[in-house]
Amino acid sequence: MRRFKTFLPYLSHSKGLVALSLLCAFLATGSKLMIPFLAGKCVNAMNDAITNGTWSSLDLGNVFLLMGVLLLIGTIFRYLFDYLTYLLGQKVIRTMRHELFVATLEEPVSEIDKTTKGDTVLRFVNDIENVQTGLVSGFASLYDGVVAIAITLIFMFTLNWVLGLIVVALTPISMFVARFVSKFNAKHFRSQATNQGLLNGYSLESLRNSEAVTTLGIAKDREQGFDERNAALRDATFKANMGASVINPATRFVNAIINATVILVGAVLLLHPSASASIGLAAFGIGDLSAFLTYASNYMQPFNEISDVVAEIDYALASFQRIQDIIHGPKDTNEGKQVLSGEIQDIEAKHVTFSYDASRVIIHDLNLSLKKGQKIALVGPTGCGKTTVINLLMRFYDPQEGAFFANDISTQDLEKKAFRAHIGMVLQDTWIFSGTVYENIAYAKPDASKEEVLEAAKQAQADGFISRLPKGYDTMISDSSGLSLGEKQLICVARVMLAKPELVILDEATSNIDVRTEKLLSESFDHLMKGKTSLVVAHRLSTIVSSDCIIVLKDGEMMEKGTHRELLAKKGFYAKLYEAQFQ
Repeated sequence: MRRFKTFLPYLSHSKGLVALSLLCAFLATGSKLMIPFLAGKCVNAMNDAITNGTWSSLDLGNVFLLMGVLLLIGTIFRYLFDYLTYLLGQKVIRTMRHELFVATLEEPVSEIDKTTKGDTVLRFVNDIENVQTGLVSGFASLYDGVVAIAITLIFMFTLNWVLGLIVVALTPISMFVARFVSKFNAKHFRSQATNQGLLNGYSLESLRNSEAVTTLGIAKDREQGFDERNAALRDATFKANMGASVINPATRFVNAIINATVILVGAVLLLHPSASASIGLAAFGIGDLSAFLTYASNYMQPFNEISDVVAEIDYALASFQRIQDIIHGPKDTNEGKQVLSGEIQDIEAKHVTFSYDASRVIIHDLNLSLKKGQKIALVGPTGCGKTTVINLLMRFYDPQEGAFFANDISTQDLEKKAFRAHIGMVLQDTWIFSGTVYENIAYAKPDASKEEVLEAAKQAQADGFISRLPKGYDTMISDSSGLSLGEKQLICVARVMLAKPELVILDEATSNIDVRTEKLLSESFDHLMKGKTSLVVAHRLSTIVSSDCIIVLKDGEMMEKGTHRELLAKKGFYAKLYEAQFQ
């Protein structure tokens, strides 16, 4: 019920559409249910004519005409109801999909790292579709059924209130069975959705790294892993479907008991009219019993239809909850209220300690200082915490102890978006979007002139290969467009060149670039970083020998600090790293 309440706000934006579709449902159902009542009166009239030889005052011709008109009206309003509910469903899904997309973009990096890409894609595709086919259709069946039940009850009590009471008294049995099975199924549908996400994530990971799988000869291992996850999904799906398949037969069994009871009591009332009169019942003929049985079936039909979609609703609710977990989950919000006035003059880390999962400390009591115009390099073995320092500086994560400061203001007090606008990053991983080369560079500064974009590409040493593309800067590219890793990285460098940030962060920015281009690019970086602060992470120590200060990290702690020459003269850990690269 709580999850249904969470869904209701999506309908509140279309109250007029909901009211209109409800009116159409009332008119369509009311017109259809009037026909058995009239048909029963016709049967009574014909039965009287056959048994007693007397015709009632009922004009059969006009009654048949009225039944035809009611059938036409019911058909028209049924069409309108189906159309309006479809339109309502599309509006709900459009709103939900937009909220999910925005929420995904606003997720903090710490949350994104916990979720596989396959599971994220599953939410946008499968889960959204499940909500559309399950919840939206389920709600349509629900309030269509409520209208049908209400109108049917009126006709049943008009025909015979005793039989009406019998039907109403037995109805809770059917509802209890459906609710019991539905509650049992809910956990299995949640398990099914979770296992589906795990399987999708594993599949996407294997496909994206198919070359590595083939090269390493681990196809069998990946197949085994896929089979294990597929088996878990199969078991969860089997249990969910087994439970769902019980609902319909169970409710129909209860319905058969109700119909049998109505026929038995109705036959008694027909055979003993005096008994009927003694309890205040109006005349009850065979046509009335026939009409009542039709209404009894119509009365239970909405329950049957709802029970048919209970499985879909449960599955949709599980998907809806997964969507809501993202929409209402943690956000990479701008908690800070302060905004830097002017340029960044200095960056400091004071007693910073950080762990991703509390099992291992990645950064321990880190202290460093970056003054405007300085080039600071972070070096050390793999896993020493170099990239983590950048993640903390950018506030992708927050430290458990200590803080970073910009112009003596804690970065946790600064508005994230405004603070990050001062910083440009080039990482080992490239960020290429679907669009032209020109658009990919211009992402950094949408209002940049064409001349600025071309100049940034030239400074990044990217103009040469871009000019050789089929359409030059108008060539459509994407993350899988066939560009080499080095070419993608040069586009990312051009993007930073265009932004001209105050603080430049380079994390293995030249790892995929040849030595000649790297030398030219270093000159461009020197030009870009002139008068600016820069933080460089590099494994190739030859690229950072000109740094104003080199900080050597090991196991999350600062081992050494100084210029290239000073560190070599110490003949410590840095000297060993440097010499190892030239042996």
